[in-house]
Amino acid sequence: MSAFFSNPDRLNQLEHEARSWIGTPFAAHAMVKGAGADCVHLVAGVYIARGALKSFDPGTYSLDEGSHLKVSKIEQWFNGRPEFALVGRGTPCAPLAGDTLIFNLARVGHHVGLMLAGGDFLHVFAERGRFVLISNLRESFYARRIAAIYRPMEVPS
Repeated sequence: MSAFFSNPDRLNQLEHEARSWIGTPFAAHAMVKGAGADCVHLVAGVYIARGALKSFDPGTYSLDEGSHLKVSKIEQWFNGRPEFALVGRGTPCAPLAGDTLIFNLARVGHHVGLMLAGGDFLHVFAERGRFVLISNLRESFYARRIAAIYRPMEVPS
């Protein structure tokens, strides 16, 4: 299997779609561009729009689970999906554009971002800004908190 975003056309489409979500407000359990999204649904929404994911049903979760669970539900979801491959854990790491970044901001990985070009990544969370934004892995706050990296893969139909 090869990476889903391994060609320039798909990477350009990914970048365009991801940036079109900038400014969308934070809204728990939502995935509506311009109206509201949480970090997990934001990444899923971009993947669905670009064809890397057909649908998304993460099951129930609360926004503070990263603070009290012993195992990341987000990582469990990714580990159970054939269209994603675990390609890295912790730092240092070298994510590629199109990868999902899972950040450990508490006890377990619970915050999600979408890797773009040049070290940029797309994300949203209630504690900072409350709108979809672009940050960069050069910011040590994020770089040192990477728990896992998952890459969308081409899955034969």
